[in-house]
Amino acid sequence: MMRPTRTTGGVAALALVLTALAIIIESSAAVIAAGSLTIFLLWRAGRFSRDFYALAASLTVSRDVDRTILRQGAEAHVRVRVDLALPPGMEVRVRDILPAVAVGTAPLVESGESATYTIRIMAPGRTAFGGVVLSARDTYFSYDLRIRHFNKPDLRAFPVRGTESGGGREGSGMQEFEVDKRATLEGPAVRGFRLYRLGDDPRLIDWKISAKHNVFYVRELTGLEGGTPLIVVDLPIREGDDHEAFTRYSMIIADAIERAIEARTGCSLLVLAGGEVTRFLSGTSDLGEAFAALGGLAPVESRAPLYRAPGSAILSMRARLPVGRDGPERAYRAKLGRVLANFVRESRSPFGDAVAAALARVEATEVHLYTLARGDSSHLTQVIHQAKARGMRVVAKMPRGAPIPPGVDAMEAI
Repeated sequence: MMRPTRTTGGVAALALVLTALAIIIESSAAVIAAGSLTIFLLWRAGRFSRDFYALAASLTVSRDVDRTILRQGAEAHVRVRVDLALPPGMEVRVRDILPAVAVGTAPLVESGESATYTIRIMAPGRTAFGGVVLSARDTYFSYDLRIRHFNKPDLRAFPVRGTESGGGREGSGMQEFEVDKRATLEGPAVRGFRLYRLGDDPRLIDWKISAKHNVFYVRELTGLEGGTPLIVVDLPIREGDDHEAFTRYSMIIADAIERAIEARTGCSLLVLAGGEVTRFLSGTSDLGEAFAALGGLAPVESRAPLYRAPGSAILSMRARLPVGRDGPERAYRAKLGRVLANFVRESRSPFGDAVAAALARVEATEVHLYTLARGDSSHLTQVIHQAKARGMRVVAKMPRGAPIPPGVDAMEAI
């Protein structure tokens, strides 16, 4: 709705005074003056309305969101740019209308400028922006128009379910890990504290610090999450209509990268497609760069299975097999060990060499291996043995009930 400004109110009040004066003193000059002011205001209103609708027709809005698939309660960074044909003498600003389930503050953006802000999606499901509000004013009038068709991109938030916030008892929200006994006996140390996030294990809340600051803080442990991690992403093989499963898998990986970068000095990323290294990012602290490396990933067809090319790491392990009891079996095992040892140096796998080169470039103490455990896992065996050869701890993050690859130090259900 068009609204008059204070200047318009003053002109209208002057016209009323002149009209009253013309009636009292019967002055034709006052009548002409009052009529002229009224006609002037009507002309200004018509001109403003014409310019405003021409302005609205020229409006273009470009909006980019760093993540369109995210978990409930997670942050998304929005960048919006506004371009329009600005009439002379008019001030124009545009403001985003946030999704109904989002919290945040959208800034006012002028023509030809860009702005960045942060929102948090508080409810699961699909949602979209509500459009924009176009606000314009000149000396005499102002107008706010809601334009709904600038509502892209669509966003999708997944709920924090039991398997995402931890396994444990169904619906309990507690996290359950299968860990090696030595790490369990030694116990994790506290690396630091951070604000509580939706889905965090309630047992990690530090009540003393929370009471002091009147807000929940959780302890960050060195156990499974300690050190600067190398995040290894195993792209699943294509199996029918698995879009939902892969979307959730992508969301879990994106959340892990976000937490790793926020909680540490950075992380490294290695993406595998069967027996191939498709992408590698070493030691980044830039969240946008990490998400860009994950962009466009999808389930793949297995093209290079490695079950017939075990690589030097696995051959070395087989060469160290126990020789067993006396007799023919002992002689056979000893001879087999010597043969395998001779082939270790010559048995070079291009995939193993690529993984070894990537591990040599990262300063990681842990490897977080994300996989859906579908089909052949021979390439994962090589990754695990290359990591163990460098003294890294391997944490496999995979669906509950999936077979655990040999050499893994701990397993977390996703």
